[in-house]
Amino acid sequence: MKIEKYLILNKYLLSLFGVVEVRDLQKELAEKPVGDDSDGRSYFVNVLRSLPDLQRGKLSEEILLHYDGNIRGYVARINARREPKIILKYFQYLAVLFAEIYLDELKNRKKGLLSDLNIFLDSYCRENDLGDRIRNFTEDDLKKLAFWMATGSGKTLLLHINYYQFLRYKLFSPDNIIMITPNEGLSRQHAEELQKSGIPYRLYGGNLSNVGLLPGEKGMLILEMTKLVEEKKGGGVTLPVEVFEGQNLLFVDEGHKGKKSEEQKWAKLRNRIAENGFVFEYSATFGQILNESNQETLEEYAKAIVFDYSYRYFYLDRYGKDFSVLNVKPGNLNQQQFQETMFVANPAVCGVGPRYVVDY
Repeated sequence: MKIEKYLILNKYLLSLFGVVEVRDLQKELAEKPVGDDSDGRSYFVNVLRSLPDLQRGKLSEEILLHYDGNIRGYVARINARREPKIILKYFQYLAVLFAEIYLDELKNRKKGLLSDLNIFLDSYCRENDLGDRIRNFTEDDLKKLAFWMATGSGKTLLLHINYYQFLRYKLFSPDNIIMITPNEGLSRQHAEELQKSGIPYRLYGGNLSNVGLLPGEKGMLILEMTKLVEEKKGGGVTLPVEVFEGQNLLFVDEGHKGKKSEEQKWAKLRNRIAENGFVFEYSATFGQILNESNQETLEEYAKAIVFDYSYRYFYLDRYGKDFSVLNVKPGNLNQQQFQETMFVANPAVCGVGPRYVVDY
């Protein structure tokens, strides 16, 4: 099944530019220079505002230039302490722009956005023979943005820009700003990158003190999803979700985790934290959890994935490694021996040579 056809929010935003998928914009943008022209405008926005099928009633030249200025401001903030400086590639720019459009609409025109999404949903489902698999958007569906971005496409920097975007539009004043990661190693990596982008943070290690923050400063709390519990029993470093009362701003790395049956307890706890707030999710592998047999999850992300730059786009833009597909069978080897043999035979595991996808 081509799951991308269900990504209603993404398709709606693409339709504002008069295109059906990101590849249609890639043709216009990929060969353009990165950075800004002599007037201080990005080369990308100059292309976008001249598209023949741009819906100028919703995205006027003035609005696009305003968004472009905002985006350049976000990039300047994350670059203040960085060397070398970050320059957005076209797909990173589009991901930020789509979020910018959405947050602006949600802040200043929520009812209109809801109406537009449902009008688009109705016509899109009829044209693509989706029936009634995706129900109408409600206000609760507007509380999450998810980014389906290939590994290596810049999800971490996108997260930082999304943080500054939220501060600009300030849908509410968050009681807590939380980043949830799959493991401690990723938590430490995020802490290092947040520091480079000038974003205050706390790395959870067993207490919720504000050590390292300026007086009155509300830092982003980084913790692993395995440390969240419904009710704390005994000692240890786990945190009950009731600690995070109120309206929370939540960033979730590897957003697909918690959706498999064995991980769903974490997804439920995550949802408890975010139920009155807003969520940004990031994953390279949303495709692992999206299928027609799981209606609830399919509908959730059909309405939340704002930008799709999954691996097929990444590869077609020649960022991915070449690969070969080998169809092999264990033969006389037991499972452990077979796995060890494949590990030794696969140069991609060591990060060198072509990537081999082993299907057995």
